[in-house]
Amino acid sequence: MSEVLVIVEVVAIRDEQAFQDYRAQARVQGAARGVAVVGRGGHTIEGDPPYLDVMVQRWPSEQAFRDWQESDEYRPLRDIRRRAADLRIAVVPVI
Repeated sequence: MSEVLVIVEVVAIRDEQAFQDYRAQARVQGAARGVAVVGRGGHTIEGDPPYLDVMVQRWPSEQAFRDWQESDEYRPLRDIRRRAADLRIAVVPVI
């Protein structure tokens, strides 16, 4: 297993309060799995929009991330997230 970075970009928020609730609960679940948030926010050097709502997490492996995404523990949060916001999620291998 090799570490990966998971990059989450918030594309659109439909329900701000539900999304904030999701974020708080997902943060607790991630911390319990040993996930480290290594970056948050950002701005573009080139292109639009000028500011980004992104978060970068370090996971022990892509499989660990996928297992969490499919877990019974996360499933209710996933449903809240999908109703509250549109995200773009990328997995990047650590080299």
